[in-house]
Amino acid sequence: MKGQEERDILFARLFGIMSIIQSGLVLRTKPLPSSASSVTTASSLETYGQIINLLVALGEQKSWLRESAWFTLGLATDVLHESDVPWKEEAIGVMLDAVFVKYTIWSTEKFALAVKLQNFYPARGWNSYLSPTFKNADILSTANLATISRILKVRPTLP
Repeated sequence: MKGQEERDILFARLFGIMSIIQSGLVLRTKPLPSSASSVTTASSLETYGQIINLLVALGEQKSWLRESAWFTLGLATDVLHESDVPWKEEAIGVMLDAVFVKYTIWSTEKFALAVKLQNFYPARGWNSYLSPTFKNADILSTANLATISRILKVRPTLP
């Protein structure tokens, strides 16, 4: 594949995933009306997990795609937080596992998502997800400021 073709495919994949999330299909509780061309089942934990893992993989694949992929992870977090699917608690676990256990590299995008997730779900065992990178389980604690500054530090690229 040529470079432009690869970029087009990656952006199409990201756009498709974002569309599914924003349409509400990823967390629907009732099946769609039956038709010859549509899927009639409600969403599932497995599908949500696949979407989360695809987004993390897209962000890892190309550095220029990371910001958009992690923004879409933020959208998936927002719709999950607002949803009432019966498997919501398990989906939160899937999100946390994909973002903090399987993917261990810290970036500005991951930090922003961590702040959002900790705000939405403060009762989770954050120490296990944030250590050893962060000293305190509260990600915005003053004990974590040095680590946060290293993550957020922007390094200029040389020509």
